[in-house]
Amino acid sequence: MKLDPLGRFNDLSIKDKIPKSIFNKITKRMQYVEEGANRIELISGIKYPQYYIEPILPIEKTSLEVGKTGILFARTIPTTITIPNTTKQSIAIIVQLSAALIAFGNKGTIHGILAHEFLHYIEHVRRFTTKNIISDEIANTIFESQYADAERLYNPNLIFKDKSKGPALIKLMRKKFPNHTVEAKLINKTRELWMNKGLPYTKINPSENIAGFDLVAITNTIFDPMVKQRINEIENIVKNKNKK
Repeated sequence: MKLDPLGRFNDLSIKDKIPKSIFNKITKRMQYVEEGANRIELISGIKYPQYYIEPILPIEKTSLEVGKTGILFARTIPTTITIPNTTKQSIAIIVQLSAALIAFGNKGTIHGILAHEFLHYIEHVRRFTTKNIISDEIANTIFESQYADAERLYNPNLIFKDKSKGPALIKLMRKKFPNHTVEAKLINKTRELWMNKGLPYTKINPSENIAGFDLVAITNTIFDPMVKQRINEIENIVKNKNKK
């Protein structure tokens, strides 16, 4: 399955809702996404997962936190697909980047968020390969969702191993994505130039990020061997540390 990063904009019902000036800006700034993915591949030695730009902005909202909303500028989403030329299903792990992020985020922010989502990708592969994704804790509030998000990720130093270029990327990720939340400047700009302008968005509950998957589909999936190798290396490092 090969994704067209801008394929969602081919839907006329969606494209008509996005001003041409915004779409042109996104198209022009796609170079930042491509550069970021290539940068991460070079530093990690692992191919970046497939990604696409989502024109409908996801807004996280819960009835337990009155007036509290969170803009989801990016998500790493496991989904079930049909294997070509068969009736069998497998798992694809895809990075969803919001159109608002590409339109309003600077190059550093885009690279930092791409790096953060890459860590999610690694974690998803780990959970699938250990069959630890069938059930997951329910996050009832946005704060809990962000906390659970932080708890699931590997130490980036173990993923971005290039000693000459890795530290700069990790520093950028932590600067642009402190405490697993996006910087206020991008949030305010998105509210002003996207939400307040009536551009499309959809409200979701944090618990909608929780999903179960069929064990057969997981078994049918061939995950990137380099990712599995890195996961094994990290697990061995953790085990050895725990023995000391």
